[in-house]
Amino acid sequence: MAFFILVQMGLQSQSGFGGLFFLLPGIFLCGLLFDRGSTFLGTALATLYAVYAAPAAPWTAHLLPLGLFVATGLGIGVVAEGFRNELERMVAAEKAKTVLLMELAHRTKNNLAMLSAMMRLQAKQAGVSAADALGDMASRIQVMSQVYDHLTIRAERKVVDAKQYLTEICQHLSASITGTSPVAITARADELYIHSEQAVPIAIIVNELVTNSLKYAFPDGRPGHIHVDLHADSEVVLTVSDNGVGIRTQQPEGVGSRVLSLLSQQLRGTIDYENLDQGCRVTLRMPKPSV
Repeated sequence: MAFFILVQMGLQSQSGFGGLFFLLPGIFLCGLLFDRGSTFLGTALATLYAVYAAPAAPWTAHLLPLGLFVATGLGIGVVAEGFRNELERMVAAEKAKTVLLMELAHRTKNNLAMLSAMMRLQAKQAGVSAADALGDMASRIQVMSQVYDHLTIRAERKVVDAKQYLTEICQHLSASITGTSPVAITARADELYIHSEQAVPIAIIVNELVTNSLKYAFPDGRPGHIHVDLHADSEVVLTVSDNGVGIRTQQPEGVGSRVLSLLSQQLRGTIDYENLDQGCRVTLRMPKPSV
């Protein structure tokens, strides 16, 4: 503002022109580069200079022009500040977009690597038809893709509402067996926001456990119930239980169990199998992630 005042003084001394219009760009730049307080300060400095440079006359004769100048200066300052805020939002949005695109590329690469590892495990299993293997992989890919329908932006990070996400997965699994299996699938989950890197493994674990229960816990078309429960306190505890025939060994072996083991390690958690009086329960315990 001092620069524009000096320039105005120079113009007035050289040409005798006493207009104050050249001070308005200074007020505009104060609002654009700094904040509203700087706008008010710039307007005050410009007004003081206007009073100082005003030709000798009764002071009342300058009230109207000075009032118009102050109002114009404040209006220009408010517009400049709004323009600056909009520019800051645009820059922040562009920065967030760049970060999210980089994270998406990284997440996609990791997801493809996870799929590749699961396909290699599936390929090593003997006695499984190609149709069954492809069906299992298709189910895992679908679960993996659904995570992007639940992304929420928080502090420039992608997070997923685990409660809504897991509930929807169980609803899809339940809808897929409607009319073909007399098994009910229910879910209950605490409110929990997790990063997408944790959401994908958790969802695949739920899909694997529920699918395994549907395949093996209810032979000969017997009715039953599968329940998914997510509890989040000091740690995250995910349980999938059923009232089927139970499991024959404490640590099942197969592609599904190896996938579960790898995913639980990725989540820095542990997975335990437990036979109940009727059915079985599988529990995943993992540290509560921070978002």
